[in-house]
Amino acid sequence: MGDSGSNRQGLGLLILAQAISVTGDMVLLTAASIAVFRATESATSVSLLLGLPAFPTPLLAPPGGPFAVWSPRRRTPGGAAPPAALACFAAFGLAATASTATTAFVAVAAVASLGAFYRPAAQALLPALASREQLGRANSALRLATSLASIVGPALAAFMIARGGLDADLGADAASFLVSAGLFLMIVRLPGQVAGGGRRNPLPDAWAGLQYVRSHGRIRTITTAIGVVMLVGTLVNTGTLPLVSRSLQLPESRYGALLAIEGAGAMALAVLLVIIGPGRRLLVTGAFALIGTGATTLLLGSARNFELAAGALLLQGASVVALQVAFSSYLQREAEDAFRGRVMALVGMVASLAQLAGYAVAGPLIEWLGPRSSLAIAGLAVCAVSVPVVSIVLTMARAERTARTASA
Repeated sequence: MGDSGSNRQGLGLLILAQAISVTGDMVLLTAASIAVFRATESATSVSLLLGLPAFPTPLLAPPGGPFAVWSPRRRTPGGAAPPAALACFAAFGLAATASTATTAFVAVAAVASLGAFYRPAAQALLPALASREQLGRANSALRLATSLASIVGPALAAFMIARGGLDADLGADAASFLVSAGLFLMIVRLPGQVAGGGRRNPLPDAWAGLQYVRSHGRIRTITTAIGVVMLVGTLVNTGTLPLVSRSLQLPESRYGALLAIEGAGAMALAVLLVIIGPGRRLLVTGAFALIGTGATTLLLGSARNFELAAGALLLQGASVVALQVAFSSYLQREAEDAFRGRVMALVGMVASLAQLAGYAVAGPLIEWLGPRSSLAIAGLAVCAVSVPVVSIVLTMARAERTARTASA
């Protein structure tokens, strides 16, 4: 009973720490975007800034994953947070000699770089705090908390930058990292947790993690599906605004309303999953979520009015949350403990590379084909990548039926 209570408390601390950290990140990213646009009046500069957080992950995630298992995992996110806070404070000094745009880019890059060590360790820690049966519900609670943080963060950023400029937001992000670090360090040592066997060269460990994923077909398939969704998701993120403005000929303010509706769908499903859980058949949930994400993207591209676009994004927000919860829970459950951090780091690296590639081509593709055709391509790609996942689900179902028949 003592261990169970300790784990429940640790899970609560983990979710709270992640929510506070995401709130701080959204405060910084939103404020930096506003500051860069004010300084440059360039949408391209803002786009580069928004894509910047994905850039360090492919470079630092390979050593970040092994590092997550070299020491007790509560220490890795707790140890990465103070340097991130120092980076925000250092930006104050940089602001005195450099432009606002330079300060914003440097601060976002520094925080994103340290996140390559923070996130794999935090994701690998969650399965140690939740049982296999409760893992889906724990991921749902984490998704709900970070969804709320993604709404609260931009609102705080807009409020603070209007009154204190970028410095106020840098200070808020630094404070969020320090509070988050304290919460992680409050998590007690986990029963049976191994420290990791000492520090080694991270590159062989990272290569071993890649080989582990390659040798496990189901994990490889899910990782590939995540990469494709992140790749074509950039078409949705980039194409929704021109769809509203050009195709539907609506005021650009409706774009913000659509994003809020999408967030409402995500939060509604996250609440539902916290209450009932995603169930034991995580791959079935993930397969349906993939199909739903593809179908709603096709519906968005074909929408002829605001109401249809709003309905498509409401359902898409729910589908994406179901996909994230199901696949995160599945990977955390299926990966061996010694490789879990490396698997989650590799997934983050694949997602980041996909986003970088997607944002590089999304703008020109949308300008060439138009938002409707681009969204159609995105929807069909997601539907196509659901086929291997559905195939795995059907294969597993046949194997279960055969086993039941044999036992009977």
